[in-house]
Amino acid sequence: MMLKDSPKKHLLITGSTIGVALAHRFAQDDQVESVTLTWHSRPPATTSAKINTMQLDLTNDEAVHNTFKNFEKLDGVINAVGFLHGDGVQPEKSISRTNPTSFFKNMETNTLPTLLLAKHSRGLLKDSHAGFFASISAKVGSIEDNRLGGWYSYRASKAALNMVLKTLAIEWSFALPKCTVAALHPGTVISPLSRPFTNKTNKRLFSPEESASHLKTILDNLTPQQSGRFWSWDGTEIPW
Repeated sequence: MMLKDSPKKHLLITGSTIGVALAHRFAQDDQVESVTLTWHSRPPATTSAKINTMQLDLTNDEAVHNTFKNFEKLDGVINAVGFLHGDGVQPEKSISRTNPTSFFKNMETNTLPTLLLAKHSRGLLKDSHAGFFASISAKVGSIEDNRLGGWYSYRASKAALNMVLKTLAIEWSFALPKCTVAALHPGTVISPLSRPFTNKTNKRLFSPEESASHLKTILDNLTPQQSGRFWSWDGTEIPW
């Protein structure tokens, strides 16, 4: 249970590969008292006494609502859940390969959880003096930066996620003026999500721990005046 008047931070982080790395990175911070890490299919392995784990279906509105009943206050929420391939679903190289199953799966996993997390964490973040709400996005979700095409459903779901975060930042600039909203591009991270595609790219590859360290640095330095923007792992801003 979160202590309402505690000066140290209490965070909630979702997701597997990057989420687990972020939870451990924040747990190393002396200013962080506890991290709640949620999981869906497999319980994560954790090595810090500061990290508590709980199962949660982030696409279930009632489940997310009930989870936040366990808290009195939060100082940060990071959604690191993402989907690119699986269960017969693969990124579409051309429009001819687009199908409803792929599209709705991407939207359900990459966009909906952030909406529900924001909906139910709003009241808990309101009392934080320097709160943040962030989601892992992807550079391929940038409409302006799209030079290669393809990956219709994944790109669309990440672009939709970015719009959710931009719109949330506008609303919360009035309702939660001390809370910073951010979209984060973690770089190409070595993970089950990216593994089938990493041998086909010349991009720099990060371990989850490296990416988490970069993202924490960004979040530690953002201010409410920078809310509603899209950041790459190196601290540069990505166009929407």
